[in-house]
Amino acid sequence: MRNKIALAFILLTPILVVLFSSLYFVMGYSPEGTKNEGVFFKEYFNVSELEVYQDDKLISFDDGKWVLGIYITDTAKANKSLYLMRQLNIALNRDIFKIKRAVFFNDTALDAALSEIINEYPRIEVYKDSTNNFFQKLQENSAVDLVAENPIFVIDPYGRVVMYFDTDLNPKKMLKDLKVLI
Repeated sequence: MRNKIALAFILLTPILVVLFSSLYFVMGYSPEGTKNEGVFFKEYFNVSELEVYQDDKLISFDDGKWVLGIYITDTAKANKSLYLMRQLNIALNRDIFKIKRAVFFNDTALDAALSEIINEYPRIEVYKDSTNNFFQKLQENSAVDLVAENPIFVIDPYGRVVMYFDTDLNPKKMLKDLKVLI
């Protein structure tokens, strides 16, 4: 008799766990907020569907890397974000090869300034938003003004823009978030 009770307890435990967790989910019980320091975009969107080019080649995510990106509207305002993005990449240590850094722009007047950025940050990839659709999607799905600020945003290995970090956020908190993501 004692063995039957133990067997029933062992067999019913996983079923009860799944049953109660499903009930909690259906009833709407869930944790409040998230632990992320970054801010999620209102809606995820895929960058590969927009006309974003590196030279004449459409952006692709075949390498399976996460992307830290900045959309540059003014190079003077973007310097802090560019420096912070490089420091975060270095601080990732052994995970450094799981992330690539990218700069997005749409203004042809920035070409001269972008050559300086490429000289200062040689491993950064430069993409041109030819139709300005990417900028508009970023702007409508975020709570910050991308013209006034140049936040660092994160693109997952499938090309979806997921979250962004305010420029005033503590870099240690950004690094902690990035280590969890990748």
